[in-house]
Amino acid sequence: MTLLNEAQIEQLKEIIPHLRQVRQEKSIRIEEIAAQTLIRAGILQALEEERFEELPEPIFVQGFIRRYGDALGLDGNALSHTLISNVVRQDSNNDHNDHQDSDNKPNTYTPLVVTYILLLVAASAGLLYILNPPQITSESLTPKVNGQQSMVTNQ
Repeated sequence: MTLLNEAQIEQLKEIIPHLRQVRQEKSIRIEEIAAQTLIRAGILQALEEERFEELPEPIFVQGFIRRYGDALGLDGNALSHTLISNVVRQDSNNDHNDHQDSDNKPNTYTPLVVTYILLLVAASAGLLYILNPPQITSESLTPKVNGQQSMVTNQ
């Protein structure tokens, strides 16, 4: 099952032969390109042999094309640019469909900074309490009777 749409496949069928031709003219092996671009040789072979069902998501393929082109001394950005528009279009359509399928729950997003600030305030209050405990006096320990302090006399 391929993740690429028809337009992307057609564009790859135009880009890949050019990359393969330049690589062969420069007598560069796929393993050398794999080492230089950090793309697995199996992925590069699947690209060159147009086995699109073995490729990952289109956004990764677009990055592979860019790095492959750069490794060959070509303008990788220009090569992958035509694939970008279709990748973005397909991904935005998928995102739109995903949002429709999900429950209509409100999206409550709390930035991580707010959590850190609350944690910092709580830790500061705890530290302040530990360093400055409330002062206990003898007056606060004597029981009160009818709103007044009772006088304890020792006889």
